Amino acid sequence: MRFGIFDHIDDSGLTRTEQLGQRLRLTEQYDRDGFYAYHLAEHHGTPLGLVGSPNVFLAAVAQRTSRLRFGALVNVLPLNHPVRLIEEWCLLDQLSGGRLELGVGRGASPIEASFYGVPAEQTPELFEESYELVTSYFSARSSFSHHGKHFTVSELPLTARPLQAPHPPLWFGASRPDRAGWCAERSINVMSLVSAERTRVTTDGYRERWQELGRDASELPHLGVNRHIVLADTETEALRIAERVYPRFKASFEHLWHERGMPCPPIYPERLGELLDQGGAFVGTPEGARQYVSDQIQTADINYMTADVAFSGVTFEEASRTASLFATEVMPAFAGDGTEVGR
Repeated sequence: MRFGIFDHIDDSGLTRTEQLGQRLRLTEQYDRDGFYAYHLAEHHGTPLGLVGSPNVFLAAVAQRTSRLRFGALVNVLPLNHPVRLIEEWCLLDQLSGGRLELGVGRGASPIEASFYGVPAEQTPELFEESYELVTSYFSARSSFSHHGKHFTVSELPLTARPLQAPHPPLWFGASRPDRAGWCAERSINVMSLVSAERTRVTTDGYRERWQELGRDASELPHLGVNRHIVLADTETEALRIAERVYPRFKASFEHLWHERGMPCPPIYPERLGELLDQGGAFVGTPEGARQYVSDQIQTADINYMTADVAFSGVTFEEASRTASLFATEVMPAFAGDGTEVGR
């Protein structure tokens, strides 16, 4: 069982300079604390994500850390030219000594796609062609060419190459069970934002297809979930923090949908208590977090979990405390086979 950090870098109320500087300091702590990887979302024109070009921010992360793996989760393929992404990925992998985790997806927001002049109905086929292009590039041996519906590349010299061969590990946001087999066939790591019960449908489908392909269970990629986590020395203090910041996070998540008069995806309920009751977040002490993580592992059948600890108005000190408590008092309990120590 491994643990990472997921980050939107959503609006916290600080100046951009202050917020980004604090976030880089937190990535240094994640590196020291032994988290496996740092995953950063890509969003556009919304307070939900202030880093429209995650790879630029991750270049700074590469220089601030020495062990922590990192990557966008995801780079939205339909909104980026694949050759540009390839060059950025190769550069990041080389700069970091081979620590890039390569997240790809088609994007969840038709509104954000419209800012790039991309019709929502085109994003599936744009994703498929872009994915085919980038994976073909990494398997090329001399120059590279691609002639498709949306992209044409003619005899591109292979000057951009990653350190990890043939390419960095791939990630995909697989909250839809119908993508489980597709990801398994390509050995792609998956991340889910939905409930543990719904995630279990995906992980079961992934393992079933993995077995059908005759692959070794010990080589199974990461099957993960992301959860908001707030830890403190007392439940009262943790709840005080979470109740203070949750309304701002929910407002940022819904901002574009409300602004454009469109129905918002029903991911985050009106009140924090509902989210906690659904198991979509944990707020409390490390002891309770160990039980929560154990329940998530068993219900969702996962081998990876990311903690979103620095969201909305959570202060630097509060996020740092959560990360520290999680690393020292929660993660060690799952250092073996994914079962809580002593349970």
